[in-house]
Amino acid sequence: MPEHIVHILPEQVASQIAAGEVVERPASAVKELIENSLDAGARSVSVEILGGGSALIAVADDGSGMTRADAVLSLRRHATSKIRSAADLSAIRTLGFRGEALASIASVSHLRMQTRRAVDEHGVEVAAEAGNIEDTRTCAMAAGTRIEVRQLFFNTPARLKFLKTLATEQGAIAEAFQRIALANHHIAFCLNADGRTIFDLPRANSVLERFRQVFGPKIASRMLAFDFDRPGIRAQGLAATSQESFATGRMIFTFVNGRSVRDRTLIRAIEQAYQTLIPRGRHPAALLFVDMRHEDVDVNVHPMKTEVRFRNGGAVFEVVYHALRDRLADQTQNAPVAASGDTSSAASEAPAPSTDDAATEVVTTASMGGDAHAGQAAKAPGESAPNPRGDAPLRLVPDAPNPAMFQRPLSLAYDRDARGGGAAAAHPPAPIPMYSRLRVIGQIFAGYIALETEEGLLLIDQHAAHERVTFEKLRRELRDGGIRTQAMLAPVSVELNPARASQVHGALSELCAMGFDVEPFGPTTLLLKGAPAVFGPEGGAKLLTDMIESMGDGGFRGGGEAAFENWLKQLACHGSVRVGRVLELAEIHSLLAELDRTEFKTNCPHGRPVHIQFGRAQIERMFRR
Repeated sequence: MPEHIVHILPEQVASQIAAGEVVERPASAVKELIENSLDAGARSVSVEILGGGSALIAVADDGSGMTRADAVLSLRRHATSKIRSAADLSAIRTLGFRGEALASIASVSHLRMQTRRAVDEHGVEVAAEAGNIEDTRTCAMAAGTRIEVRQLFFNTPARLKFLKTLATEQGAIAEAFQRIALANHHIAFCLNADGRTIFDLPRANSVLERFRQVFGPKIASRMLAFDFDRPGIRAQGLAATSQESFATGRMIFTFVNGRSVRDRTLIRAIEQAYQTLIPRGRHPAALLFVDMRHEDVDVNVHPMKTEVRFRNGGAVFEVVYHALRDRLADQTQNAPVAASGDTSSAASEAPAPSTDDAATEVVTTASMGGDAHAGQAAKAPGESAPNPRGDAPLRLVPDAPNPAMFQRPLSLAYDRDARGGGAAAAHPPAPIPMYSRLRVIGQIFAGYIALETEEGLLLIDQHAAHERVTFEKLRRELRDGGIRTQAMLAPVSVELNPARASQVHGALSELCAMGFDVEPFGPTTLLLKGAPAVFGPEGGAKLLTDMIESMGDGGFRGGGEAAFENWLKQLACHGSVRVGRVLELAEIHSLLAELDRTEFKTNCPHGRPVHIQFGRAQIERMFRR
């Protein structure tokens, strides 16, 4: 054994370890550099990348700039202008503070910094390689700072090989850029990738205007401004109407004191505020800004500063929940437009419920079982109901009938014979006949079909049933040569999120294999000419948008046939009739007939039960007969 086994790491190795914590991928470096620009008081920030950020990241701003001494010192580990003592960590007021980002980036790249203060006649240029300063010189430039990062991770090949495709890394950079731009509407931003402009955002007068710049006028017109104040906590921002929902939570953006964060408390409060308002499994669009005392939130819990810890998470949840819930109670567009940093509060003028009342309302909502439609009553004839696919009728293409099949029912755990717990096992219930041969009692809660059997009552989840029917059709068509496409009467343009456009363009072949006849129509637009025939063309654009929202960072590739079947499940789920859709009697009979001709009909593709049976004896026992 050697005499000494504990030793001090070389400075370069320590810097590379720190880089691994702070700079996970090119998007992390972009985020850190932009945040430094904002902390320097920039009013305009431009970003240029090449090769998904691995070849080049260049961030230029018109901020305060630095002296030669500060520029050189900024590349050393733990050097910062943001904090002075440990006491400052209890109330962080800047976006960056750890004193590691710039030095960490420099340690794994070729870095060149040009900076100049407005009061200085000339700027200074500093060049560094792998964290070592190679050269300093005078340069001519406007006031501000420009940092070029080339060949990121060139000296850490293990990290370099774990980077994803160029399109994926570019998408991650665009999403990080997008979040920062949404939080700083009063600043101009520009992002160029490989010579193409992704974002060009002039200064905006409000959060809504910036949201419109990023996502377009269509969705911006459906956003509601909200503003809710409580002592020490304020929640404001934009929330989509209940008529707008998405397949994933990608359109939920949360910020605490201007910092973009991922926090489960905030996400849960937003999602719960929309319970009973949007279909189950769908997600809202929301732009939430929480402002609170800096000492009441700890942002020093993650190297990349994306997570926070609240001193009183329950109070934060309550404020966010009521901010959205109260606004969604009256979905009119007459509320003041929220602006991050604005201290006026229209919502605070109205009297707010007491803390106890607010807590009771939250608990009551949570106790509804998490079902987004648990509170909906059955619709009477003539009443309208939410229809995720517009006014299009339930489309079920008849196939050749199969021979009659019988399956045993799913029984509930408490469904036991009254004379003894083991009697039911000794005398199992009779097999369920074909669904289409049972008497239809009706539809309840706009989501479940009630059938009468000889043994009792059968409830069918209409979404799960239609999802299984649709999935099996899609899988059969795929195995027979390809999913059939039905042409649309006229092509429809589909706008893409600029941050994900390159990823979507890289997945066009997979979308075509799923039955979408789609082609590029500009850098951020697709032209949809046809949709999967099993659904019909009416809701093709909505279905395509949902599938794009569900697409992972790596597109639809990877995992072979099993992975592709998972995307078929998503396609079947998004295209199937949902809870909340009132069905005509003819549609119910058509669905039951289709279900009887489908394999594995007792469960949806995700494994949830299609039906649950309540035995007659069980029902009679409930009434003590």
